[in-house]
Amino acid sequence: MNKFLAGLPNRKFFPYDTLEAQVAQPERWEPTPNDPNAVLDQLAAASIKKPDNSAPFHLTVPHGSKSSNPLTKIDLDTALQYGTAQGYPPLYSFLRQFTREHLQPNIPYKDGAEVILTVGNTDGLGKTLECLSNPWSEHHDWIGEREGLLVEAFAYMNAVQAAKPRGLSITPVKIDSEGLVADGPGGMEDVLANWDTSLGKRPHLLYTVTYVYIYA
Repeated sequence: MNKFLAGLPNRKFFPYDTLEAQVAQPERWEPTPNDPNAVLDQLAAASIKKPDNSAPFHLTVPHGSKSSNPLTKIDLDTALQYGTAQGYPPLYSFLRQFTREHLQPNIPYKDGAEVILTVGNTDGLGKTLECLSNPWSEHHDWIGEREGLLVEAFAYMNAVQAAKPRGLSITPVKIDSEGLVADGPGGMEDVLANWDTSLGKRPHLLYTVTYVYIYA
C-alpha cells in the first residue's frame, strides 16, 4: 500500500466478484388489518393454504458499476472500499430521502430532516451521549460537575448501560398509559423543581420512547 496516497486498497484484490440474493416479494405476506376484531377472521383465513405465485426477486450486486453518480452507484468496488465518514453514499441517500418523504415529511427544518448512519440503536445512543455530555468520575471530579440523564420509569437497559460508564446520574420520571407524566409527584416538573444537588447538576438530557406534552 502506498503510504503517500489516501491508503485505498487496489479494488482488484477485493475477494468477491459479485453478491447475489433471492429477495422475497411483498406479496408473500398479508398485512394485519387495523381492525382488531378482524384478526381472528384473518387467522382463520390464514389456516387455508394459498399458492404463493410471487417468485422471489433475484438481486445481483456487480463488482463494478458504470454509473457516475455516487448516490446511485451500487457495486463492490465502492462498498468494499474505504468511504466517507457520512457512510455509504447510496444507502445514506436512500435513507435520507425515505425519512424526509415518509417518516418525517412535516419536520420544520430547512430542506427537511437529516440522518446519521450508525451500526444500531445502542451505537447511535452512545454517540449522542458523547456529543451532549461530559464524562464524570467520582475519583477526581467535583459532584457539582456531574451531568445527568432523565429516563422513563421503565427504560431500556441498553440506554442505562450506555450512560453509566460516562458517570451520568440516571433519574427515572413517572409514566402512565400515555407516556411521561408532566406534573404531580414523580412527574417531570416535580423531578426538576425539587432536584437533589447531591446527585450533580440538574439533567439537561432526556431519553424517552414516548411523547410528553408540557403546557406552560
